[in-house]
Amino acid sequence: MAHPPVDDLPEEAAATLLGVCGQLSQSRQAGLARWAASVSDALLARLVTVTTGARVDFTDTEPGRPLAQLDAAELEWLQSVLLAGADASDDEAVIEWCTRMGRLIVAEFYRREYERAVINDKAAAIEAKELARGAASARPSRHSALERGVQPA
Repeated sequence: MAHPPVDDLPEEAAATLLGVCGQLSQSRQAGLARWAASVSDALLARLVTVTTGARVDFTDTEPGRPLAQLDAAELEWLQSVLLAGADASDDEAVIEWCTRMGRLIVAEFYRREYERAVINDKAAAIEAKELARGAASARPSRHSALERGVQPA
């Protein structure tokens, strides 16, 4: 998931979040800028819908960018911005959206950690298997001792 839904945001909350995402879309961090631009598109569509009553279809815009496409530094920075936004705002809808977005970021960190743990476990299993194979091939076999004319003990 790229971000919490914006379909139910009130006009003022959508405008506030659009301003924040507009600023984030100017970031020098390319992944963060692309993510923020896609959220801005969704928020803009929501604002137009709320203010005009007409449903807006942005079929030519980029779909929401998954958090998985952001690097760890971008995620950490985004999380700090959202926490600050939730603390500074008195708009319940903004606070709720920022809090939900923060939870998605935490979930993304956990997903990455889980993937790392799975990869590390697989690598450890492969290493153990290779060490066992290496140890087995390093031991002289019974056949090699017989071939040299030595009786096994």
